[in-house]
Amino acid sequence: MKNIFLNIHGFGSSGENSKAAALAGSFPDHKLISPDFPVDPEECLDLLEKIITENSDFPLVMQGSSMGGLYALVMHIRHNIPALLINPALNPASLVQKRLGEVYDFGNGKTILITAQHVEKFAEVEKEIEKAIHDGFIAKGKVLALLGEQDEVLDQTEMKKILAKLKVEVVSFETDHHFEGYDKVTKTNQKVRDFLLGN
Repeated sequence: MKNIFLNIHGFGSSGENSKAAALAGSFPDHKLISPDFPVDPEECLDLLEKIITENSDFPLVMQGSSMGGLYALVMHIRHNIPALLINPALNPASLVQKRLGEVYDFGNGKTILITAQHVEKFAEVEKEIEKAIHDGFIAKGKVLALLGEQDEVLDQTEMKKILAKLKVEVVSFETDHHFEGYDKVTKTNQKVRDFLLGN
């Protein structure tokens, strides 16, 4: 039975992002689930729980980019599902705090006003990561992180520290936060392909 891919986009993006296109182009015989996710982290995690429950009889592999990488990691912690993290934003509260009061335009045409409530809710999500660090909830070989060393959004030194505490394997690439060239990675990088295919 072929893996089903669940693509989780980042904050301000959409289900039609370049990461979904890369999976569709590189693995055309695999089912791809790539919805638009809500801004609210609680609503986003609830939607992921629903998708995972609906596909519980199938081998699922998650791919999450930026904030989507955070959500993929949380779902791995909760359900032990393999997760590929692409420039994961693992300190979301501080990132959203920097945009407090801004009107943010999303890739799907929607806009939102960033409020203190968003910051508080992302801080709650961070607690799940902290608990995983304390309790050792990350399954060996089931989480792989791809980091762009030219990331202009995240402090990759800080992300590497968090990933090291989680004992997550990291593969670095000379690319940006958007992860330019990801379509080539999914076609030619054997480590990434093996992870996605469950080999």
